[in-house]
Amino acid sequence: MKNINRYLAISFTFLLASCSESLLDLYPETRLTDGSFYKTETQFVQATNDVYRQLGRIYDAGGIPDLYGELFSDNVYIQFTSGANAFPEEINKHKILPDNGKLKLAWETAYNGLYIANNVLLQLDKTDVTFSQPALKERLKAEARLVRAVILFNLVQAWGDVPLPLTVVTPTESYQYAREKKETVYQQIITDLTAAKSVLPASYTGTDIGRATKYAASALLGKVYLIQGDKAKAASELKEVIDIGLFSLDANRDGAVNSGDFAHLFKSDTKNSKESVLEVQYLAGQNQVNSLHQQAYTPFHFAFHLPASTETFRGDGLNTPTADLISEYEANDPRKDLSIYPGYTDLQTNQFIAYPFTLKFFDPLWRYAGQNFEIIRYADILLLYSEATGDPAYLNQVRARVGLPGFGQTGYPAKYNTLALAIEHERRTELAFEFHRFFDLARTGRAAAVLTSKGIPVSADKLLFPIPQSAIDVNPAITQNP
Repeated sequence: MKNINRYLAISFTFLLASCSESLLDLYPETRLTDGSFYKTETQFVQATNDVYRQLGRIYDAGGIPDLYGELFSDNVYIQFTSGANAFPEEINKHKILPDNGKLKLAWETAYNGLYIANNVLLQLDKTDVTFSQPALKERLKAEARLVRAVILFNLVQAWGDVPLPLTVVTPTESYQYAREKKETVYQQIITDLTAAKSVLPASYTGTDIGRATKYAASALLGKVYLIQGDKAKAASELKEVIDIGLFSLDANRDGAVNSGDFAHLFKSDTKNSKESVLEVQYLAGQNQVNSLHQQAYTPFHFAFHLPASTETFRGDGLNTPTADLISEYEANDPRKDLSIYPGYTDLQTNQFIAYPFTLKFFDPLWRYAGQNFEIIRYADILLLYSEATGDPAYLNQVRARVGLPGFGQTGYPAKYNTLALAIEHERRTELAFEFHRFFDLARTGRAAAVLTSKGIPVSADKLLFPIPQSAIDVNPAITQNP
C-alpha cells in the first residue's frame, strides 16, 4: 500500500449529501464518485488515508486544538495580526460572539472530518470486496474509528454537549441530530478507542510507519479517563504505553537522553521519532499536504524574516508568546531558547525588533512547509502518568532530559510546592505551543482561577466555546451554550 505520508485528497464532503435523492442514484461514469469508488482493496486503503488527512486539518493552525488549547489560554496573545476581523482576539480574550468565523470554520472542519470517517466505515461494512489479507479490512475500520474518536474528543472538550452522528446522514436526517450529553459522547469515544485498540498493531514497518497503533488508542483512553476523574483506569492505559518499550525520551535514537532530543523533535525533517505516539503526517513541497503552523504563528510585520534567512516573510501574527509564559521557564531551562525566538533584526535599519515567536514549527521551506505535528508524544504520557498516580518519578524523567532538578530535589523551584502545581508548570514549559495548555487547565479545574489572576476574567460559563450561530440557524434544535 502506498505511503501514508501521501494522503490522497479524495475527500467525500457534504457536497454529495446536498444533492436530491434521485440525483444520488446517478453516478457519472466519467467522474470519481461514491458510486464508482470503493471497488478495490487499494481504493479502500486510499480512502482510509483520506481519513488520516482529517487529522492534519484538525491539528493545523485554526483547528479546534489550536483555538481551544493555545489561543484560548494564557500562553499566547496577539500583537498585530492580518485580517479584517477580530475573531482571533475575541477567542484570546474570552469575549467570543456566536458568529465568530474561526469557530465556525473549526466546527465545520471537524464535522466534515466525521462525515469522511463515517463514510469510510459505512463503505467497509457493506462492501463485498475480497481483501488479500482479511485482517486488513478490520484494521482499516479500526484506523477510521480512532480518527473519529480524536475528532469527537476535541469537539466535546471545546463545546461540551455536541451532535453525535455515527453514520452518513441525509440533510433531512440531520435535523434529528441535536446536542448529545457530553457523557454520551465520551462513552462513544471510549467505545471507538477500545475497539480500535483490540485490532490495531503495536507498530508498523516501511511505508506504513505513521499509522495509528494500539498504543495511540491507549494514550487517548488514558486522557479520556483522566478527564472523567478515573485515575486508576487512566494509569492502567498510560502504563501500557510506558511499559511496552517502543517509545522513549531519546527522540533522536543516539543512546543519550538530553536536550538534543528535545531539539530533534522540532526539526523540519523529523518524522515519527522515538518519542512519537501519534503524529500528523505533513509533506514539504508544492502541491503536497503542507502545514500552515509557521505561517500562522510568525510575526505580522513588514520586515520579518526567519532565522538565518534574508527573505522577507510576513506571518499572520497569531499565538505570540506572552511575557507570562516566557517568565515561566527556569533560568537554566534550555527549552526556552529551543521553543521561543526573541525577535529579529530589520535588515534595512539593522534595528532589533523584539517580537517573539515560537520555533517549534520552524521550517526554512516556509512556502510549502512539511514539518509533522506530534499529537501525543512520550513526554506527555510521562507527565500524565505522574498526574494519574501521584508519583513524581515520571515527571522527573522529563526534567532530567533537559538537565533540571526533579520535584523534591535540591534546586527545584519552591513556588511549585505541590505535585499538581509541579506537573502544571512542567506541562506548560515542555508542551508550550503544542495545543495542550487550556485543555490541561480545564481538565484540572484550574482554568478560571489561573486566567482570572492574569487579568482575563473567566467564569464557569466561559470555559466552553459558543456553538456557532450558523449551526443553530441551520438546525434550531441545536441549543446554545450559556
